[in-house]
Amino acid sequence: MDTKSAIQIWSEVVGAGFCAHPIRLKGEQLNLATGEIRDVQVRVACKDRRAVICPSCSRLYKADAFILVGAGLMGGKGIDPDVIHHPRLFVSLTAPSFGSVHTLDAKGRCRPRGHASHCVHHLPEWCNERHEDDDPILGTPLCPDCFDYEGAVLWNAAASKLWNRTAVRLRERVAATEGLTAAQFRAVARLSYLKVAEFQRRGLVHFHVVIRADGPEGANSAPPEWLSPEPLMLELRKLLGEVETRSGAGGVVRWGTQLDVTDFSGRDDESRRIASYVAKYATKTTDGTLGFARRFTTRSRIERAKVDPHARQMALTAWDLGSRYELEDLRLREHAHTFGFTGQLITKSRAFSTTFGDLRAARAAFRVDVLEEDPTSGSYAYDGRGYLDPRAEDVAERLHGMTVDLQREAMQRRLAQQEEERQTEGPPTVVQ
Repeated sequence: MDTKSAIQIWSEVVGAGFCAHPIRLKGEQLNLATGEIRDVQVRVACKDRRAVICPSCSRLYKADAFILVGAGLMGGKGIDPDVIHHPRLFVSLTAPSFGSVHTLDAKGRCRPRGHASHCVHHLPEWCNERHEDDDPILGTPLCPDCFDYEGAVLWNAAASKLWNRTAVRLRERVAATEGLTAAQFRAVARLSYLKVAEFQRRGLVHFHVVIRADGPEGANSAPPEWLSPEPLMLELRKLLGEVETRSGAGGVVRWGTQLDVTDFSGRDDESRRIASYVAKYATKTTDGTLGFARRFTTRSRIERAKVDPHARQMALTAWDLGSRYELEDLRLREHAHTFGFTGQLITKSRAFSTTFGDLRAARAAFRVDVLEEDPTSGSYAYDGRGYLDPRAEDVAERLHGMTVDLQREAMQRRLAQQEEERQTEGPPTVVQ
């Protein structure tokens, strides 16, 4: 590579923020200070949240997700730090069973034989293996013909609606404990939430939800004393066994029996852990691979995809169900790559915290403030995706990796320095 080409690639990659697949724009740009007009071609970061698509942009999205969740748990971005003392629950909600799959129990076993026999397809309903945690067989059916693929896809499609009904009913039930109507409850308190969707190995979506009790003005006002974690947990546990909705095919949709509810009110360490946990899943695809990173446009693309057979069957089932007239509103073919799940990865109530849009706007305003060049304005048109030189993508990923390593090393040095300073300070002096 000659020097001129190397400089050109470096300029393009840095200008796109180390993005692996930037968007190319061309147009006219006006220098507002000099009045000069010139033709330009610029590259804008793709802003894709998925790590398998763009490591650089997904890392920025992950950082924004951490701030979004952290602000609602620990304060910041317009949220009072006292929010950490509000009653807060961390809830994990799962889907019911649609067939026996390979798994790991508390003792590391899959499905010991016990009294199990054979299914109607003459396959054993047990597995005596002790799978490793990364074993690809985990989550796959013991008998694919027994697994209810249609029911699983339709449950995914109705999962967001089931949560919305759960959230509404929870507010009503908590209000009823004090003899309040929904309108009276809103006058004295609010229940805010943030929900992140994660796919289990069996292809069923499950939700991790933060539920927070606030005063009538939201996060910056304290809830009434009677709205403590205990009644929240009690009403939620009772409700989750009762609430239901209908699938697109008319079947009943309910939560699974596995439920985890944790009270982490006032715990700063747990708040940071949960924020990190949610942010980690914000950049994953359906199964964590490139195979389900984008929508499918034909059935044959699903058939040719280099993916797990169970995952392929989930996608094929969603595609085939999408041809049914009574299910067309679910847009299942558009969401075959998410096994029928049509919701957003991260959703929240309005008062929980800031928004991704506000975070991006604040970052753009900061860049304008520190920009040393003349201000410009212009009109641009789409000119394609990616770099003109195919070597630039590899350069972008390498530079991003080096940046991450340098930032991690700097953080480790800061932590080591802080620990050294604590040790040299010695024990506190006791004044007699």
